[in-house]
Amino acid sequence: MFKRIFLLLLAAASAHAHDPGLSSAKLKIASGHVDATLTFAPADIEAITSADVSPPASLRAIAAQSLEIWMNGQAVSPTETSVRVLPNKDVEFELVFPTTAAAPLKARSTLLDRLPFGHRQYFVVTDAAGAVLAEKLLRGADEVVTATPTAIPVAPAHPFSEFVGMGVKHILTGYDHLLFLLALLMGCRRLSSIVKIITAFTVAHSISLALATLGWVEVPSRIVEPLIAATIVYVAVENLVRGQAVAHRVLLTFGFGLVHGFGFASALREMGVGSHGSAVAVPLIGFNSGVEIGQMLVAAVILPIIWHLKDRPQFAARWAPACSMMVALAGSFWFLQRVLVN
Repeated sequence: MFKRIFLLLLAAASAHAHDPGLSSAKLKIASGHVDATLTFAPADIEAITSADVSPPASLRAIAAQSLEIWMNGQAVSPTETSVRVLPNKDVEFELVFPTTAAAPLKARSTLLDRLPFGHRQYFVVTDAAGAVLAEKLLRGADEVVTATPTAIPVAPAHPFSEFVGMGVKHILTGYDHLLFLLALLMGCRRLSSIVKIITAFTVAHSISLALATLGWVEVPSRIVEPLIAATIVYVAVENLVRGQAVAHRVLLTFGFGLVHGFGFASALREMGVGSHGSAVAVPLIGFNSGVEIGQMLVAAVILPIIWHLKDRPQFAARWAPACSMMVALAGSFWFLQRVLVN
C-alpha cells in the first residue's frame, strides 16, 4: 500500500496542478452595437493554432471567426476586430457587431470544438447597464447562447451547479493543494486540531479567492505558484523536524491558506471571470463551494487511513517520515519548475 502511495506522489510531481480548461466570452449589448471580448489562455491558443502564441496580427483572422451572432434571426458580421496579448500572456479577442435595435440575440462560440475535450467557456451577456441577460458554461456539444435585451434578467439555471462541479474537479486534480492538505493532516493526532486547521484553511482561501476574483487584490501567478509549492515544502519539512508538535499550525495554515486562495482564483480571474460585479457572484460562490466539497471528500478518505495507522510504531517511526519526505520532494520539484518557467 505504501509503495502505491509513493508512486502516486511521484506521478503527481510531474502533473500540472492548475488546468481547469476554462476560457471566457463577454457580450455587452449597447445602443447600436454589441461588444464581444473572448479571453483564452496561452495553452488554448496553442491548441487552436497548433503553435505558440503568435503576434496579434496573425491571430486577427481567427478572432474574426471566433464568434457568430444572429439578431432577429439575421447573421451579423463584425465591423471591428482586434487582438491583444495581456501581461499574463492570455490572449484577448475583441469584436464589435452592429445592431439597429433591441432584438433577440443568438451567439455561437465557434472555437470550442478546436479546444481539448472537457474545455468550458464561461459566457455572459449583459446590457448597457451591466445587468446580466444570459449566463452559461459552454462546451463542445453546447456552444450556443440566446438572450433578449428587453427581457427582465433572471438567475441562470445551470451555471451555479456547473461551477460547483468545476471547483470539485479543480481541487481533486490540484495535486499541489492535495499534498498540502495531506501534509497538514499527517501532523494532527486529535480531531479538534483537524477541525481547527481545516477551518483556518477554508476561511483563509475563501477570503483571498474572493479578493482576487473581484479584482481588489492582484498577485501575479508567477509569484503565487512558487509560493504554493514553498508552503508544501515547509509543512512537509516541519513534519520531519517537529513531528506532531504543531500547536501553532492554525495561524500558519491561515497564512498559507491565503496563498492557496490566490492560486484558486487563477482558475477564474485569469480567464476573465469577475471583470464586472454583476456576473461574479455565481462563479465565485459556486467554485468556492465546489472546492470545499472536494476538500471534505479528500479528508473523508485520508483521515480514516491516518487514524488507523498513526498509533502503529512502524508508521510513526518510518512511514510517516517517508511520506513527508516524498511530499517535500514533490513540492521542491514544483517550486523549481515554476521559478524556472516563469
